[in-house]
Amino acid sequence: MNRPVRPVALVILTACMLYPGVALLYQGIYPFVSGEWFNLKGDPGLWKVFLGSFGVPMVAVDLLKAALGAAWMAGVLGLWAGDGRAYPLTLLAASLTLLYPGGGMVMAVLGLVCLVFFREKPDEGIA
Repeated sequence: MNRPVRPVALVILTACMLYPGVALLYQGIYPFVSGEWFNLKGDPGLWKVFLGSFGVPMVAVDLLKAALGAAWMAGVLGLWAGDGRAYPLTLLAASLTLLYPGGGMVMAVLGLVCLVFFREKPDEGIA
């Protein structure tokens, strides 16, 4: 069975799914559970400040974060299953995570390198 990416890339993409994927999903859902629209430092975060200056409500930013984290999770799990349709979803999640500053951006670069340069070639099958 050919997977869309090589097995070593799947391991690295799994690390990318855990951080920033699970972290974004948690950060997006947590305000709905706690009712507090800020992080532990007491500021709303870079995405909320930037998008809030354009009039985007905080709820929409948190839903965007949760959707991005869910895209990471669904995409990487789909790649593990060998589904080629998960490749564009993972590529989209990695590209959008480049806009998330800090460690998420570094992991997104690693994920993009794995997605672009560690593709599985269709003529190389496992015998």
